[in-house]
Amino acid sequence: MFANEMACQKPWHRLFERLLSDWNERQGSDWDNAETRLPSSVYTCPQRYQAEVSTLFRRLPLCLGHVDQLAPGSVMTRDVAGLPLLLARDADGDVHVLLNACRHRGARLLAGDAVCPRSSLSCLYHGWTYGLDGRLLNMPRREAFPTCDPAAHGLRKLPSTVRHGLIWAVLDPHSDEQPDVATYLGGLDDDLVELGVGGHRFFRQNSVLRKTNWKLVIDAFVEFYHIKRLHASTIGQFFADTKAAAESVGPHLRMLVARDGFEAVRQLSPEQWSPRNHASLVHFIFPNSIVVHHPDYISHMAVFPAGIDQSLFVHTVLTPESPADEKAQAHWDRSFDLMDGQVFNSEDLFICEQIQLGLPAMENGEFVLGRFENNVRRFHETIATALGDIGG
Repeated sequence: MFANEMACQKPWHRLFERLLSDWNERQGSDWDNAETRLPSSVYTCPQRYQAEVSTLFRRLPLCLGHVDQLAPGSVMTRDVAGLPLLLARDADGDVHVLLNACRHRGARLLAGDAVCPRSSLSCLYHGWTYGLDGRLLNMPRREAFPTCDPAAHGLRKLPSTVRHGLIWAVLDPHSDEQPDVATYLGGLDDDLVELGVGGHRFFRQNSVLRKTNWKLVIDAFVEFYHIKRLHASTIGQFFADTKAAAESVGPHLRMLVARDGFEAVRQLSPEQWSPRNHASLVHFIFPNSIVVHHPDYISHMAVFPAGIDQSLFVHTVLTPESPADEKAQAHWDRSFDLMDGQVFNSEDLFICEQIQLGLPAMENGEFVLGRFENNVRRFHETIATALGDIGG
């Protein structure tokens, strides 16, 4: 089917073709051979949690925000996986990811979670002052530190880069190797280029701390069995039930969820198949990012562990251009309020917290993963491989 036309088509067209060929199969197009089981201890084992933080969140490239959030001469604070961070953009427009801790006695330089205009960073405790690139600029009463070399006492800098307009960093202050995001993303990097993500603008963001293990949140965003049920009063009406296809791209996932009326694409050539209008293309970037390509904007969700039973959930909306007028502003505000307030926080994150509350009843038990939930299995298998399957 469409063999010659498909040769030069987009990567997600393989998922379109699978959905079309399997459309009349009751089980859907992403069908496992059997049910699988998942030990509940993967969410409760302290040793496993510490291994996840040290192996996944301190060694792999993580998306921390959009470059538009930082005007030249500004900084933003964020605590990620136990590390206090400063995201700073200097007067030349260069972005730096720094540890938010003075090199003198370790006090935080800035508190809160807001973007602040700054030309430098000064510690309230003793007045040590740093440039936005982390360089130590001033030590009051310098004579008291005769052996302290200012060049060696700048703020700890984390390897970071900007790609697709997004700020990526490896949370390892002992590493000097800049993250190669394109190589890490593999085929998903080509997708993001083709979809023009780098040309999108920052619109709004909400970050919230929720009482749930970080993996429960990812689980919710990589399976689509729940859409018609959990989201029945919000977005469920816009999607076909359990009609989705996915494929692994290295440790990541490329997923396509059919919208209602998807069968109409049978009348179109592959060049007309839209991953935004006929379906929703979803990228899972291991270990903690979800990118959803809505019809006229993008949702980026980042999930950071804040404890074995707590997660920081950061939802960012990117739009093709900055709102040109009040009508455009109101349109994307409504979209943000629907997805962030009603769908993500009131439904997805709410149910994740309900699972977290139920975990004591599942001690040493197992969860059942049905044949529509194979992406959850793939996700946990990738974690197990990365950790060397330490157990738990």
